[in-house]
Amino acid sequence: MSQGVLLRSPDKVIEGKAKSAKLPVIVMADIRGPWATERVLIVEPKTAVPWELVPAAWHLLERWDAAAPLWRYGVLAADLGTAEERKRTQALVHDLRIPVYACELLFVRNSQAGQELVRIWQDECAHGDVRLAFVRALYQVKPLFCALPRSWLADVEQRSHQDARTMASLARVQGPALSKVEIAPGRWVRCRPGEEERVKEQFARLTRRHHE
Repeated sequence: MSQGVLLRSPDKVIEGKAKSAKLPVIVMADIRGPWATERVLIVEPKTAVPWELVPAAWHLLERWDAAAPLWRYGVLAADLGTAEERKRTQALVHDLRIPVYACELLFVRNSQAGQELVRIWQDECAHGDVRLAFVRALYQVKPLFCALPRSWLADVEQRSHQDARTMASLARVQGPALSKVEIAPGRWVRCRPGEEERVKEQFARLTRRHHE
């Protein structure tokens, strides 16, 4: 499947990176489809594109109609736009306690649902905030949409630090890795580090009781 990059206005950095990745670039203010390629990255100028992750996004579009990262953790649709626009959004989604997406980095499949998503999004942008407009478009079209981690918006170094923090947080929640201990020939169990001898002793006592 072919893929390309669509820019609303020129950006020499993005165009140069896309060329290095052997991706054609089209610069056009109106981003509505259909497009010349089967998969397209619609990106706003000055956006930090995670080029090393782009191949993974193309793979996702084999199943999904569109994909975009979460914009900011802790920011909901209820926090954006004017009162009138929030009311318009709530009429569609019913509950504004939902996340919003970084539509400045939008991967879209050149499918009917993908084209319709972008078309309605652009129409809804006339009412104000682009992110609330995108939420309304999602709820109207209901495409197969993949929400990407917010780390896709960071550069490589930041993304590495974020991943490290995430792993550290998981380790604190989950505790230390379990140890593997042999309680009988060919029989193994897992336990917390430092509890290996106690586990073997408990198994030995249970075995003795069973045979008494």
